This record gives sequence, C-alpha cells and structure tokens, in this order.
Amino acid sequence: MKILHINTFDTGGAATACRRIHLSLLEKGVDSKILLLHKTKNIPETYAFSSRVAKKTRPPRHQRVLQKLRSTFTRYERKKAEKKIADFERRKQGAEIFTFPYNEYDVTTHPLYQEADIIQLNWVSGFLDEPSFFEKNKKPVIWRMADLYACGGGYHYEKDFPFEALQPELDENFSIRKKALKGTKICLVPISDWVEKKAQESTLLRNFPKKVIHNGVDLTIFQQHNKCFCRKVFNLPQDGKILLFGSQAVSNKRKGFGLLMKALQAINRKVHLVIFGDAPVLSKFNLNHPVHSIGTVTDERMLSVLYGAADYFIMPSIEEAFGQVTVEALASGTPVISFPNGGSLDIIVNGLNGVIATDFTAEALADAIQLALETDFDMEAIDQDVRSRFDIRKKAESYLALYRQILAKRQY
Repeated sequence: MKILHINTFDTGGAATACRRIHLSLLEKGVDSKILLLHKTKNIPETYAFSSRVAKKTRPPRHQRVLQKLRSTFTRYERKKAEKKIADFERRKQGAEIFTFPYNEYDVTTHPLYQEADIIQLNWVSGFLDEPSFFEKNKKPVIWRMADLYACGGGYHYEKDFPFEALQPELDENFSIRKKALKGTKICLVPISDWVEKKAQESTLLRNFPKKVIHNGVDLTIFQQHNKCFCRKVFNLPQDGKILLFGSQAVSNKRKGFGLLMKALQAINRKVHLVIFGDAPVLSKFNLNHPVHSIGTVTDERMLSVLYGAADYFIMPSIEEAFGQVTVEALASGTPVISFPNGGSLDIIVNGLNGVIATDFTAEALADAIQLALETDFDMEAIDQDVRSRFDIRKKAESYLALYRQILAKRQY
C-alpha cells in the first residue's frame, strides 16, 4: 500500500497535521510519502515538486492581469490592467485568504503520483490544478478537509469574508470546481463535526461520502510536566495564575486576540498573560495584567514545556476548523478556555478539560475565564481523555482502516 499525501507547504497548522499523520504511518511500516510545492524542512519521505513537470494552464483572473503587465502592451492597456488589479485588491480587503482551484501544476505527471495506490489531498491551494487532476486521475482519492476551502469557490473561512464583493470570482471558481468534480469518486475526511456539517451543506460536496477523523498529537512529545520546572525553563513567575495564548497570525481578526484583551480587562483577579508566536501590539490595549512575550517556539518538546508552565490555555478564535494547539495544550496537562468554535466543540468537555464560552463576546469569554479560575481540574482525567481520543497513532489507524476499505471495495 503506497500513500501519497499532497500538500502545498510543510509549514503551518495544516502541514503539521499532515506531517503527524505521515510520520505515524511510517512508524507503522506504511509506504507513505508527501509531495510538496514548497519544501523547507528535512522531514523523512517528503519531496519537492519539480518545476520540470509543470504544465501551462489558464491562471486565475488576477494573475492573468499581472501577466499582461509584464508583457509589451500599450500604455492604455497597462493602465487598464493596473486598474483591474487595484479593483481586485480593494474588493479582497477583509478576506483572510482567497485562493483559486487551478494553476500551472500537473501533479499526475509526477513519478510519486504514478506509483501511489491512494492519493490523499490535504491543504492544496495554489498547488492542485483541479480541472486537470480530476480529469486525468484514475486512483482512489481522499480529500482531508483542513478548512472550508473545498466547500465553495475560494474562501477558507466564512467569518467576515467579503462574499458580496468577491462574488464574480466566487462564481467563476465554483463553476470550475463543480465541473471538475462532476462524475468523480472521492472520500472527504472533515477534521471536525463542524467541517462535516459545512461540507454537507455545500451543493458541491453533499453527495460525496464523508468520514470525520480528528487531528491528533504525538503523546510521547506532548505530555504532562512539573509546572515549577516548566516555569523555570521560561523564566516565568512561580506564583499566580498563568494564561497562555499562541498564534502565528495574531493580527488575524478570526484568531480573536482583541476579544481576549477585552475579556482580560474584566478579570479583577491578577493573572499573568503569556504569549508565544507573533508578537502583538499591546500599546492600544489598557491591560491591567502582566504580559510575558516568549516569541516563536519551533521545537515541539519545548512547546509542550511551555504549555505545562501555564494554568490555562486560551483559544479565542471565533472560527476554527479544529485547533491543534488545543489538543497540544491538553496533552501537556493544561485545561483550555475557548469560544464555541467548530473544533473546540469536538474537543472540550465543560468541567472535564476546560470551559467553553456561551457565545462569541468578550463578556462571555471573561465569564469562561472566571469559571475556569474557580474550577479544580483533574489532570489525570484530562490525560486519560486525550489518550483515548487524540493519540496520533490511533488516528493513523483510522486512516489505515479507511485506506484498506477503499482498496478492498474500490468504492468510496
């Protein structure tokens, strides 16, 4: 059984989840490989896509305009093209990310594709040319849904997305994807019940079979530590409660950092806020609690120690497909306080391993923080829950079972 995972990057949350699945499959003796458009890390059995097997295809509208600018057109045509670019960028304001279902790459010509028994798509925006791929592909395909990208015409999340402003591009992409998927047989793997619900509501995806498989973590890396030791490692105060927040995109409104700041202003009890990842601008917030900025932590074992230094991890995202940091924190023995976003609803059990706010307001988050501060969480119960539900080795077994079912029945 040869599995080929296709992913655009080897960095970011979706890439981390793909890597964890891949490494667990390798550990079980499965022939697993990852094909990447952008390879930056030395991960076993991961390969960069060679530009020598790229193909020419009609690029997205804004890229066609850019190509015009690079060509020898009249001044009038260049100014017209510049106007189109400016118009697209203006209308795109507010979109966290907007991508297209087609590009210049043809993964079906790559030797790794040709030797594979099953193709597992992951986060493939900017890499997978859907029209040519689904037309040429004759292999079983699993599309692991890391967000909502496959559901529509270019958006990855819905909150605050400028649907009306980008309707022309959305309609064009939707039509292209609908045509590409017509008559295909793929199995969708949403990473949460919320993603599955969105896929079921999508006219593009509702008729495809779906199997929810949550993300998992390596429990030999993310594990409980002595809190005093953890705080010494990061030079954090030994007394007082520590709330931990981390994100690679603090400025992203969806991540909810602004709401967290407002919520903390309502907390009368002194707490320490520890932030890792991107350094936010704190001067605009009137915060009456000490703040400690750790910076980026790339080593996962050190990250587990950082989780262990905190009393609670805060997940203030207003929309999240899963939220791997939530499970990482729990595996490290740290309860989680979260908004009721899609992933957290699958992960957090109120009173057992954290607290979910009643709604998406700063006031509700403040109430959840206060409730968590008053709750005595059972660390052994948290550990048992994580091991039963989010062990990456068990998730790899779920994927293996799905692969075997697909290969045995040849229907999916």
